[in-house]
Amino acid sequence: MNFKEHFDRLTHYLAPYRNFWAKELLEDYPEVMEDYDPQWLDYLRGLTKEQLWRFDCFGDTSFVTHKDLKEMVDGLGQLTKLEKFADYDKKDFPDWAFRKVKEKKRHEITLITSLVNELNHKYQFSHTTDIGGGVGHLARILAHYYGVRTKTIDIDKKFQEIGMKRAKAFPLPEGSSDLEFIHMDFLKEKDPKKMAQIFSNDSMTLGLHTCGSLANALIETHIKMKTKSLLNFGCCYLRQDPNKDLNLSSYAQTHTNLKFTNWSLTIATRGYSSMSFEEFELKERVKFYRYTLHLLLSEILKKNSFLTVGDSHRREYWGDFASYAQKKLAALKIEHDYSLEDLNNYYENIEIRKKVEDLYLANIIRWQFGRALEHYILTDRCLWLEEAGHKVQMKELFDEKLSPRNIGILAL
Repeated sequence: MNFKEHFDRLTHYLAPYRNFWAKELLEDYPEVMEDYDPQWLDYLRGLTKEQLWRFDCFGDTSFVTHKDLKEMVDGLGQLTKLEKFADYDKKDFPDWAFRKVKEKKRHEITLITSLVNELNHKYQFSHTTDIGGGVGHLARILAHYYGVRTKTIDIDKKFQEIGMKRAKAFPLPEGSSDLEFIHMDFLKEKDPKKMAQIFSNDSMTLGLHTCGSLANALIETHIKMKTKSLLNFGCCYLRQDPNKDLNLSSYAQTHTNLKFTNWSLTIATRGYSSMSFEEFELKERVKFYRYTLHLLLSEILKKNSFLTVGDSHRREYWGDFASYAQKKLAALKIEHDYSLEDLNNYYENIEIRKKVEDLYLANIIRWQFGRALEHYILTDRCLWLEEAGHKVQMKELFDEKLSPRNIGILAL
């Protein structure tokens, strides 16, 4: 991939739609609704719930007849197509290898260890260092079942103690290698001797779903310590500082005027991708309740007040609105004169329902930019690595339905 060209395409495509992906609907309500064409909202309102689900969660426009809306979403889909890493042979593991490991994590570890094993055969790493390894499931599979000497680093000592017990609980297969748990605050460690023992110019640096700016620190360490290879999958972009943790490459600093916000990073994290129809129906219910509560709060307080109301148990969203709202208002310590009947009538009010539905549909539009925003962040990281003299690949590895954060950066 030509990362400069890809970065330019992303920048040019995203710029005209900045009001969609840089603003939060409730924080900037009602002015924010001026950014959304009423014809777009009315068109989406006319789709069946199943069509809206396919449009929202899968970018499916096969049934969309609105030209501008279809072109926008199709363009985003074309812009974010990526090659996949090769499907290398995967081992058959004994049952105990993944005991108490959830399906998603098992899927990720199975694929990433297969890839690392192939890279190790080709480049002969002295060892692999897994950053933020937690209880060490990934490191254990690499060391014990692929024979790749592995160090795993984490800040949580309790997690590592669990991992060490787990590593000793079952018989080691033939050909297993060393597994070392290192308790360390990677972001704060300044001892050069200790770092040199962990990262060397013939080792591989590995990070599976390094949250927020931890991925940047991982890349910076890889460059500084001149490790032979880096494989990183980022996640939780919303934990970054949009003013400090983006546009890290010289190319990005001189070739873009895009300004991200915390809301942009939240969309890039794409928490709602590839959900089931039942999950989509729950999301719809949650949004309708929250948006209605926001409008109610604005009416009670006589101003637009963006308040964090917190999550509720899913059963509360399937109960009546009055019970949900009464509980939230009490938690927020907001006095009011609304009876339970008044609250339910407010929710069913035709004018309020229209405003809430417009908010819901606008939110569906803005979430379509999640993958492109993620590409922008990751492409900048690839450019940073290229500028440091590395050969870089950016490809997909995991099944997006199981693991939405499936884009890996491989640097050599």
